[in-house]
Amino acid sequence: MDSKENVGGRDRLLRAVLAVVLTIVSVRWLKSGKRKRGLLAGVGALGLGFNATSGYCGVNESLGVDTTAEDDEDDPFAVDEGDDDATEVDVDFTTADDSDAQSVNAHSNGALTCAVCDEPIVPGQRRGPNDEGATVHESCE
Repeated sequence: MDSKENVGGRDRLLRAVLAVVLTIVSVRWLKSGKRKRGLLAGVGALGLGFNATSGYCGVNESLGVDTTAEDDEDDPFAVDEGDDDATEVDVDFTTADDSDAQSVNAHSNGALTCAVCDEPIVPGQRRGPNDEGATVHESCE
């Protein structure tokens, strides 16, 4: 038996989920007295669990199927190991309506401040929006 991996990312994930489902089904059938069905589901769960953890499937090998190769092309989250110039993306979640409140309530270091008293708002301190939508201490409202 050649232990070369032939089960890729999405295929492995699907097999792991099916193994968990078959394990639950197996236990339920065994508890209800349906031995043959329970054992068959248990064997299936073991097989799929082996495939998912080892990345190897004998049926895939005999059919000449290799799902590891197609994962890199189709998977948008796959890491290109040859790419040393990774692009850094900066995402701004503010909208035009938020920009005024953001400029009033944030220092350049990212600390949140009260729009009324200009004191920093520390984690755990009670706060809320005022009439203009800026964040203020609860006592400053």
